[in-house]
Amino acid sequence: MSYYTSPGDSLSFSDVILKFKEGEFKSDKDFKIYQRLSNKEWWFHFPVENKNNSNSYKYLTLSYPYLSMGKVYYKKGEHIDSLHTTSYDKHFPFKFLFYRHPVWKIPIKDSQITEVFLKVKNDSSRARMEFHLEDENEFLKRLEIEYIFFGVFISLILSMVIILLYFSILKKEYSVIFYAIYVALMLIEFLAGKGLGIQFLWNDSIFLIHSSRSFSQTLGVFFIGLFYINFYRLEKQDKFSRNVFRIGTYITVPLILIYIYKSFFGGLTTYYLYVWIILKLIILSWFINHIYLTIKGRIPKYLIIGFSLPIIVLIIAQSINPSVNSNDVLVYGSINVYYLALIAEVLIFIRYIFSAVIASQKKYTELKKVTNELQLNFQKNILKSQEKERSKLLGNVHDSFGGYLEALKLRLLNKSENSPEKVKEILDSFDKEYRYLLNSLYSPKINSENFIENLIDFFDKINKLTNNPITHKFSLEESELPPEKCLHIYRIISELTTNAIKYSKASEIKVNISESKGKVIIVQVSDNGIGFDVNSTKKSSYGLNSIRERVEIMNGEFNIDSIKNSGTTITIRIPEK
Repeated sequence: MSYYTSPGDSLSFSDVILKFKEGEFKSDKDFKIYQRLSNKEWWFHFPVENKNNSNSYKYLTLSYPYLSMGKVYYKKGEHIDSLHTTSYDKHFPFKFLFYRHPVWKIPIKDSQITEVFLKVKNDSSRARMEFHLEDENEFLKRLEIEYIFFGVFISLILSMVIILLYFSILKKEYSVIFYAIYVALMLIEFLAGKGLGIQFLWNDSIFLIHSSRSFSQTLGVFFIGLFYINFYRLEKQDKFSRNVFRIGTYITVPLILIYIYKSFFGGLTTYYLYVWIILKLIILSWFINHIYLTIKGRIPKYLIIGFSLPIIVLIIAQSINPSVNSNDVLVYGSINVYYLALIAEVLIFIRYIFSAVIASQKKYTELKKVTNELQLNFQKNILKSQEKERSKLLGNVHDSFGGYLEALKLRLLNKSENSPEKVKEILDSFDKEYRYLLNSLYSPKINSENFIENLIDFFDKINKLTNNPITHKFSLEESELPPEKCLHIYRIISELTTNAIKYSKASEIKVNISESKGKVIIVQVSDNGIGFDVNSTKKSSYGLNSIRERVEIMNGEFNIDSIKNSGTTITIRIPEK
């Protein structure tokens, strides 16, 4: 192969023949496959010899589906002829040709050498000048190998998309659908990059011919960004990392809208170049973000391999520019290794998705099991508490009301002592016990704002029933007790004061509530009554045991100091939070 570059205006074919005879065509064994053709005309020369002396054909293929213009001339002796002009957007060859790349079928009729000249123009920044000059069997064999590779790749991608969609629906992890769409767009990018799209799918759409690859890449970045945002288990402290993914995803939205505008109105021929720059910056920021999340332990380390593998392979592949005489492994590997890296990336991420979802659902199952156990225990405790409350209520009713009813019965039956004054005395005591019981069972809606108000209201009601009023002192101006603690403390104080009135025979009962510097609430109920033996009542007193349970629930401390005939002081310390 030899080539000539026209520095100025377009040359006629006779001028090119003259240049060839004058030796201005260069022969370069290290001619690189990837070239920047700019706006110049490039002429390539291929001598074709018919070794079999029989009428046959040679297939000249240029392995670049996005060629702006290509035209073949051939010269046999003094005879000059030309083949069709090919262009991916004007005289499109794929409607009537068999192959995805520009290909010309050159007739070879006798032993005389045929001089083949290929005229090429290309407006893009980088073109692949990989040529194949083959007989029919070689041409068809190469096609067969290529399409086997394409079929395997497409089958793998489609199977991955189906598996991801099925898995997302089965496990109700719908954010995985974003990754499935990303993989499907990866297939679109593959079809566009290999020329299969314009060969079989969108050869009538100028927009897709020009923009299918960059548009699918932009959509892919958008959907993979949505996957990162919704699937990664990021904590509140990972707000910056989540915003990095969000910003990158949001940036693609106006890019996509401009593509939609372009699909309707055309133009913006170099728009894809700016899009690629923006996408590279987004991917770079996401790559750094993945490293940060790996260091923080939010995602497994192998995801860095999956994320970086296609990037590294693409950089290496673009830095390698094999010559036309390089071996097939280097020539085909440089263009296909990127897609193999994408397959590896998808497999790694699918492994992560499956393991993350299964682990999450396993934790959910374990948590549900623990929740069920807690719920069962809670129900048991409720039943146990209900039984205790019923027993307590029954005891109070029996001890308080039963005695009064029995006394009233005897008084009414004993005619000698059956006076209105005695009956009224018994009924007044009965009424007082009844009101004590009602006050102790009353459950107001208490919070930190009305806690003191409800306690004062309780004391006022109790004071109306007794000749020994309760004095109180509260200093909780700055405390903010949770409602459940307010109710517990209210219950404790009502229980202690009621017991003191009924059993201590005290002439004075004091209730003090204060707050220490360490955010501890101190409740103190004291009386000057007859006192009691603390050790003898620890197990038998239901009321005190109930108070102890409430204090334990609040992680507090409970202390009783009682001296016979000198009174009792009960001190409770409860942390505010």
